[in-house]
Parts: sequence; structure tokens; C-alpha cells
Amino acid sequence: MSAQEIFDRVLVGVDGTDYGFEALQQALALAPSASVVQTVTALDLTGVVQTGWDSKRFAEMLERDAEQAREKVAEILADRANASARLVRGTAQTVLRHEIEAFAPTLLALGGRRRSRFVGALLGETASMLLHDATYSVLLARPQWGQRWRPDRVVVGMDGSAWSQVALTVADELRGRLGSELTVVAAKGGKTISEEGTWDDRVTEWDPRPPVDALCDRSRLVDLVVVGSRGLHGVRSLGSVSERVAHRAHSSVLVVHPGSDMPLGAEQPGI
Repeated sequence: MSAQEIFDRVLVGVDGTDYGFEALQQALALAPSASVVQTVTALDLTGVVQTGWDSKRFAEMLERDAEQAREKVAEILADRANASARLVRGTAQTVLRHEIEAFAPTLLALGGRRRSRFVGALLGETASMLLHDATYSVLLARPQWGQRWRPDRVVVGMDGSAWSQVALTVADELRGRLGSELTVVAAKGGKTISEEGTWDDRVTEWDPRPPVDALCDRSRLVDLVVVGSRGLHGVRSLGSVSERVAHRAHSSVLVVHPGSDMPLGAEQPGI
């Protein structure tokens, strides 16, 4: 998979909060105009029955709010070719998993830390599970308050592994296409990495700390952190650098998943 192919098919979970719309705006900022962009808003009515005698009115309110969110998304996508906005009944996790299976995205974009009335927290348990099980790249979007987000300042983690080199290739593509200022960080506080190789001349900064600390600290001053994923699943992926950076960073994080031409979980070092 080439760097730009990561943005071929973009799926965005929009939950009606500012964070969900931020995920959409950031995905659109990253994806080329030819990308296919599909958004989905999940209408979760599972808790309506608990409202008792007022359940019908409450359900109507949730349906109205969800439809308004979908309409707002449609307005944002109006000038974008190959884009669609869907409203689907079900829990956020169920709906997103179904859309992932049907749409086969190359990138999933999620945003938000707060609970939406009609969807639930996308950056809570749902986002954690989707990131953990991902066979696609994932953008976890965090807002840049006061101005429209752009990936003007990008930092990428590099350790010489195949996975980090894929992440670097994606970061390079963003720099070339969007004019991003790119910083390449190699953290020496984790596993042993060599300072000599075909990739070391690309390193902008060598950091003595573990990679999670090095990247999360720099995330305070950048717009986007790019990290590679080793493609592991289940227990083997617990506590991976990419997952910890995704959840702890102050900026948005793009977790680049290896393409089908790269063996998943191969025994070589990687973020």
C-alpha cells in the first residue's frame, strides 16, 4: 500500500458532538479530493425504554437530533465528490463494526472524549476496541481550539523498523502534498535501536526517553503525531506504543497500519 492509498477510503464516525465534527474536518484536511469519504452517525435507542411513559417523546427527540447531525455532515460534504452521510440505528460499536466490514476503509477517523446523547462516547471504549482490533489506519482527532485544524506541524516516530518506515513514508507524503513541517524523532529509551543505518540520516531528533514519553511530550507543540502499527491483535498487541501514544497524546494521532503486502506481526522491532 502506497502512502496516499491510506486515504483512498475514509470512514468517519460522527456522533453529533463538536469532537465528531472535528474528526470529519481533520479527515477531509488529510484526504485528497479523489478519496471516497463515508460518514456514519449511529442512532442508539437502547436506553429509551428506561424513560418509561415518556419514552416515545424521548425517542423522537433523539431521532431528531441524530438527523440534524447527519444533515450538518451532508452540508460539510456538499462540495466534496465521492462523499456520503449515513444515519444507522444501533450502538456506536455495532454500527461502526458493520460499516467497517461493508466499506473496508483504509482509514477510520474518530474524535471526541465526551458522551453523546444518541451515540455514546466514540473515544471511550468503542474507539479503544476499534483501534486495538484495527486492520486499517486510524485517525484519532483532537480539536485545535480557536482555529481550523491543519497538519502544519507533524512529528513521526522512527526506529528503523518496517512499520516506522511506513509511517515515515506517509508523513513524507503529507509534507509534500500539504506543506507540513516534519520532525522525525527516534527514541532510544525503549528497545535498543541502532544509530547507524539507511534510515538514520532522516532522524531530526534523537531522544533518550522511551518512545511514548518522547512522542507525547512533543504532541503538545504539533498538530499531528504519526506512528506505525505492527499489526498485532489480541493479547499480543496490548500496551503497544502506537495505542499508548494514540490515547495519551495532546494532538491528533494517525496510527498507520501496514498494508496487506506486509506480513502482520512479523517478528521484527517496531512501534
